[in-house]
Amino acid sequence: MIRTLAVTTALALAGTAAAQGPHAGHHTQAQAATPQSGIITVPADGAMFSGSPERFSATFPHPMLLKTVTLTAEGQAPIVLTAPASPAAATVGVALPRLAPGTWTAAWAAEGADGHKMSGSSSFMVH
Repeated sequence: MIRTLAVTTALALAGTAAAQGPHAGHHTQAQAATPQSGIITVPADGAMFSGSPERFSATFPHPMLLKTVTLTAEGQAPIVLTAPASPAAATVGVALPRLAPGTWTAAWAAEGADGHKMSGSSSFMVH
C-alpha cells in the first residue's frame, strides 16, 4: 500500500515537472490563452512559429483603435509599425514584416473611443 502510494506520488510529481519543461509555455499560432486582462494577442505570449507570423492582432473586451506595434529582438533594429486608420473594433491588427529567427517582443499601444489608453506586450519565437 505504501509502495503504491509512493509510486503514485512520484508519477504525479513527474507529470508536474514535465508540464513545466522548457517548452511548456510555448504555443502554436492557433493557440491563444486569455490573460486576466481579457486581452488576447496573436501571436500569443510564448508562441513559437516555424516561420515569420504574418499579422499581429489584439482582441479587447470593448472596441479600441490600435495605434502602434513595436517589434524588438536581440541583435535586430526595432521595427515600429503604425496601424492604418480604421474604426474602433474589438479585434484590431496590423500586417507584420518578415521577421528573422529569434525571440521577439511585440509592444502595442491602443486607444479607446473615449480617449483612454491601453498598452501591453507579448513575446514569441520565430524559428
